[in-house]
Amino acid sequence: MNEFSEAQTPDWDLAVWKESLSIHVGTTYACHDCGNLVMVTKGGIGVMDMTCCGKQMEQFAGPRSPDSGDKE
Repeated sequence: MNEFSEAQTPDWDLAVWKESLSIHVGTTYACHDCGNLVMVTKGGIGVMDMTCCGKQMEQFAGPRSPDSGDKE
């Protein structure tokens, strides 16, 4: 028998998959070794593996929401 039964598997619909795999414009990644910063300028659906200096980059900031109160 499989290690995971039907009762343990989460019920993800298409909207949940899209949200979890969305690449959002404005998300920023930082390299702690060299100080390189990368900002997403074109979003989409997929998996983005940000690496620099041979290491995984850390998500530094997410996209701003329109109602966050930040001035442009």
